[in-house]
Amino acid sequence: MSILSGIRVLDFTHYISGPYGSQILSDHGAEVIKIERIEGEVGRMAGPFHEDTSLYFAAQNRNKRGLSINLKSEEGREIIHRLVETADLLITNYGAGVPERLGIDYQTISEINPKISMVHITGFGLTGPYREYGAYDGTIQAMSGLAGLTGHIDGPPTNVGFYIADHLSGLQAAMGAMLALLHKERTGRGKYVDVSMLDGMISLLGYHFSEVMLKGIEPRRIGNRDPLAFCNTYPTKDGYIFIAPAAQHMWEKLCRIIGKNEWLNSDSPFNSKEGRMENRDVLEKMVSEWTIQYTKEEVFQLLQNAGIACGPVNTLMDIINDPQIKDRNMVREMNMGEQSDAVFVTGVPIKINDTNAQKFSAPPEIGEHSVEILAELGYSMEEIERYLTLGVVSTSEK
Repeated sequence: MSILSGIRVLDFTHYISGPYGSQILSDHGAEVIKIERIEGEVGRMAGPFHEDTSLYFAAQNRNKRGLSINLKSEEGREIIHRLVETADLLITNYGAGVPERLGIDYQTISEINPKISMVHITGFGLTGPYREYGAYDGTIQAMSGLAGLTGHIDGPPTNVGFYIADHLSGLQAAMGAMLALLHKERTGRGKYVDVSMLDGMISLLGYHFSEVMLKGIEPRRIGNRDPLAFCNTYPTKDGYIFIAPAAQHMWEKLCRIIGKNEWLNSDSPFNSKEGRMENRDVLEKMVSEWTIQYTKEEVFQLLQNAGIACGPVNTLMDIINDPQIKDRNMVREMNMGEQSDAVFVTGVPIKINDTNAQKFSAPPEIGEHSVEILAELGYSMEEIERYLTLGVVSTSEK
């Protein structure tokens, strides 16, 4: 049995952060009901596509059931409020104020069900002067300092290559959900969790604020170098590899492997961490002259087997073919139904012992489970048919 079996989640989410957060819960057995507009969640229209499948949507909406509903109708709100009575958690990444307009704000749902918790993801949080402002991943990368610290010294600020702020806030939303569920187990009452994308990225800055406030040091872009150790990316015959001989014993092993035993002499400026940091340009050039003679896989295996931390700069195809990724089942094939080809998605990163490996079910079609969910809530087939006719709900059932 999965750890979150028996937990019901109402998923009012779109794009990445909210769907990714609720997918973490569904991956571990929670029953997640994706509640969408009649025309479907906006993420369904986002590319890239394969045939008629949005790969963007498929990547973060597996293992969910789908209910398509007109939340602006009185009947639609009544259905949602009946669902709230049965749920443990509601998660949304609508903008600040939108849940209130839709009747799914925490005050309203907690009056219906005091045990329910709510997780609300926004760009800037539910308080502060920016609470009404909109944000996308790139906005948050810029405002959090990530873009300003990423890139080469003489280059412009650079965003990282995937939607890190969206996914991080989804992860923190799932963590907040678990804390709220634990509180409910202990007290019988739910909690309201406020997740800010900007807060989440700021939380990764670690010691940097002390550098600025106490020492007056403003961090700057340094490319692939590590600001605290002699680490960098080096060219190989077929790409690049990141080598991190941060500890002294690793440095000594590297010197011997590349035939530079003289760097280990007591009078060598390269035999101390301080000396290596001061002479980076010279040292990196000489290390590059060694790495360029080999492929990145040859360097990786040689150095790792000697106990030196390093890793190839992988393309996505490299990752797909990597034996470690295969062993950890981190690229998964997901069947999209009889009429569609399978797609490939990321695996489950949080692995828990003694739990069943769950098969992935495809993201729901718009309203795929509307009829069965309403029936579970006690609506008669006559009532369901009337709601379908009135456009209160829709279904993909033929």
